[in-house]
Amino acid sequence: MTTTKHILVALLEDKPGVLNRMANVFRRRGFNIESINVIDTINVGNNELPNLTRVTIVVSGSKTTVAQVKQQLEKIVDVVKVSDIAA
Repeated sequence: MTTTKHILVALLEDKPGVLNRMANVFRRRGFNIESINVIDTINVGNNELPNLTRVTIVVSGSKTTVAQVKQQLEKIVDVVKVSDIAA
């Protein structure tokens, strides 16, 4: 299978421990997070979706493997939405 870079964008409820639970999904699957960017939408300014945090993660893997990780992330209660933007 071909390994490609994927950009996962997740909207999380702004609660303690959510980012840790999200990172544990990658750890359990043996994925290396190449890049992570966390934007707290509460402190950045007005947002149409209050009390949410946007997390952008760059990972390498096959489409199938990244899709499985995406599904696991969506099972976390405090995760609102996960999108995969293949780079």
